This record gives sequence, structure tokens and C-alpha cells, in this order.
Amino acid sequence: MKFSRAVELFLNFKSKELAERTIKEYRKDLLLFKEMVGDKEVEEIKTADVMIFRGSLNCSPSLINRRLSALNSFFNFLVDMEVVKSNPVKKSLRIRNVRQKVPEALSYDEVEKVLHAAKKRCYRDYIMIKTILFCGLRISELLSLKKSDIVSAKGRKVLRVIGKGGKERFIPLPADFAAELESYASSLNCDRLFSLTYQGAKYIFNKIAESTGVKLHPHKLRHTFATILVDRGVDIRVIQAFLGHASPNTTARYAKVRDEVMFKIADEVFGRVS
Repeated sequence: MKFSRAVELFLNFKSKELAERTIKEYRKDLLLFKEMVGDKEVEEIKTADVMIFRGSLNCSPSLINRRLSALNSFFNFLVDMEVVKSNPVKKSLRIRNVRQKVPEALSYDEVEKVLHAAKKRCYRDYIMIKTILFCGLRISELLSLKKSDIVSAKGRKVLRVIGKGGKERFIPLPADFAAELESYASSLNCDRLFSLTYQGAKYIFNKIAESTGVKLHPHKLRHTFATILVDRGVDIRVIQAFLGHASPNTTARYAKVRDEVMFKIADEVFGRVS
């Protein structure tokens, strides 16, 4: 099977479980590989081809690792489908000890500025900013939200979120914000809460950044959400439950966070933010 044909099969399969933006990144990374080694039969691709590809990349170590990760996922898929016998992407090819930047977060003053600027633009933009800020969502998660994702659990309103790998989690909503979000949802003529493309959302964030002088992007709001929780001394296991992150260690992986703890934190930390 030609590499290009295998790529289409892989992306079509993954499109059922991954965000559109992630699929685009996979496609870009895999096509870069094809440009370097050619549209070979996948059975003929060797570790040496991956090494040549790695050596040709003129980008940051973290981006090199991301592109190798895309190749690794692709070949693991082919192994599972019994198209190839083994994965030519070896762990030793990854760049180790890549320095991780400390995530930037907004200050409380910047949060107020951003919310005020968003509200001046339109109510949709204001609710969009608050939804990321109060729920710690990824932009792909936000843009996939539907009216039906505002649900009730144990007498409380929660937001149903589909994260990476199709994993489902439920984010407790502060009572006042839950009422705002439901009111906004009831005013819409379509099922999607935010009928925007990624580029459309990015444009809105850029405009808010221009009007406030605050460096802003969707993931920065997610970092802000997590930072606020850390500042308030919230247990790391609870933060992981909110964000939908994989646990950093085995102990936390098996720890269970009670629903009542998440409800309490949603009210105490974000219930009074205007």
C-alpha cells in the first residue's frame, strides 16, 4: 500500500475520535514525511527513513517530537491493521529532556479586562470567554459543544465535554454561570453553542487582545483556569479531573475525585467571578 493511500485510511479512521484541528496537524506532519522520503510502499519504509526525516527538520525540539509522534501513531495504526509487521519509529529517535515552558496565565486584572472587552463585542464572545475560563476547556472542546451538553447531575448543572481521544468528562458549573449559559443557549437557533471555526475563534481572541493590550489565546485561558485552582490550593487530582489530563503518576492515576469536591470548588472559586 502506498504511503499516501495509507495516510488517508489513517486520517479517516482517526477523524471519528479526534478534533478537526488535530487531524489537520497529523496530515501536515505526515505529508512532510512523504515529501522527504517519497510515496513509498509503507512496507518498505525503514527506521533509516525516519532518521533522515528527523535530521531534515529545522524546527524546535518539541515540534520535532510532535512530528515523530504523528508518525508513530500512523505506523501503530498500520501494525494494528496488519498492513505492516512493525513500527519503524523508535523511541530513541525522540529528543529527550525538551525544556517545557511554564504556561502563562492571566492576572485577575487581566481577566476582568478580557471579560469586559468580550462583553462589549457581543454576548456570544463574552459567554465563550467565560466558558473556557470557568471550565478549563481546550478550544476544540469549546467549539464542539452543543445545547444538549448542558445537563443535570445530582441536582446540579454540569457541562458534558468530549476531550482528546473521545474521552468524556463532566464539568460542574457555578450556579450563576449555569443560568447565563442556559439563557444564552436558549437564544440560539442552532444546536451548536458556538458556531465558529477555529480561525473564527482565533480572530475574536486577537481582536480582544488588540483592544485590551493583553496577550491572549484560547489555551492561555485554560492555563488561567488551572493556575487559579493551584493558587487556591486545590488538590492536583481535582485539577486533573477538571482538565481531563492524564495523571502524571501511578498513584494519582488510581485516585478517585468525589463529585461533591468538584461541585464545591466550582462554586467557591468561580461562582463570584463576574
